[in-house]
Amino acid sequence: MPLSSKTLSKIIDGSAIPSFVINRDHTVTHWNSAIEALTSRRRDEIIGSDSHWRAFYSEKRPCMADLIVSGSSAKEIEVHYRDKCRKSPLIKGAYEAEDFFPDLSNQGKWLHFTASPIKDDRGEIIGAIETVIDVSERKILENNLRYYLQQITKAQEEERKYIARELHDDMAQILGSLSRRVDNLLRKQHNFGPHEVAALQDIQALLNQGLQSMQSFIQNLRPSLLDDLGLVPALRSLTNSLENTDGIITDFSVNDEERRFTGEIELSLFRIVQEGLNNIRKHAQATKARVSVEFTANGINLTVSDNGSGFELEGNMDDLPRNGKLGLMGIKERVWLLGGTIEVNSEPGQGTTLHIHVPA
Repeated sequence: MPLSSKTLSKIIDGSAIPSFVINRDHTVTHWNSAIEALTSRRRDEIIGSDSHWRAFYSEKRPCMADLIVSGSSAKEIEVHYRDKCRKSPLIKGAYEAEDFFPDLSNQGKWLHFTASPIKDDRGEIIGAIETVIDVSERKILENNLRYYLQQITKAQEEERKYIARELHDDMAQILGSLSRRVDNLLRKQHNFGPHEVAALQDIQALLNQGLQSMQSFIQNLRPSLLDDLGLVPALRSLTNSLENTDGIITDFSVNDEERRFTGEIELSLFRIVQEGLNNIRKHAQATKARVSVEFTANGINLTVSDNGSGFELEGNMDDLPRNGKLGLMGIKERVWLLGGTIEVNSEPGQGTTLHIHVPA
């Protein structure tokens, strides 16, 4: 459809959604009233020029519509928007993104924008239309919610740390002391008969078992390896525990050079993998599991997979609590708090794979 058509003009100019159109030369042909109000840029300043970037950026760079007209690949688009953009699930050949624009108003604005190609009868791109929606209020609410959830999570971790320390300094010491005393009694014999010796040995075995359980519980509450050595050794310990304790053959791999993050982020990443392995331990009926860590320029990718029973995914991720998938919901919440994304792939009898990306 030609860009100068009356039909296109009516659609764009009559829309309450801020929109603009460029042709194959990157010249603006339409700039509606809604985008005038959003950007404070009048149409007579913009139409007929290729300076639409001035409405959004302080320095010249392509808008998403420009990248569509240029036929840019997904990788080329990612250079400009990093992990903030994705292919549109609704429009073929379109991309959408969400980003903060500090030069829009005194406080800046969060915008969600979608750019779609306009093609002629032969299927060639002759222009692009970009729609822009101000989502600043939603982002403020999201950030407030994220802040409060972070504070709650932080308080929970502080409580875990306190309980772990108290158990280590008190209960674990008592159990260890009792075990040593029973051992001393057994060594000295004290004229004990066979039945008494057997009873003391049973008591000592129970004490040692209780001490091991207590130490494992303390480790799960607050992993000392994470504090002392960092994320990778702590995750390797988790996978070793799954194999040694539960007999599930577990592969652990690290791609690219290890990077360190803040203590809070590393703890959240640890909890994500820990919950994923707990789900495998409790529900998957798996014989094999795999954890991979990939450090990238944009952040970190985690993969947790198993060859277990799997399950049928119903609805979207928001339906997880209703479907009894509370562990997955906990993982999703932690990923969201880190500003990351999660993809769950599972089928009955085909195992489950979690793909998690957390930006730097």
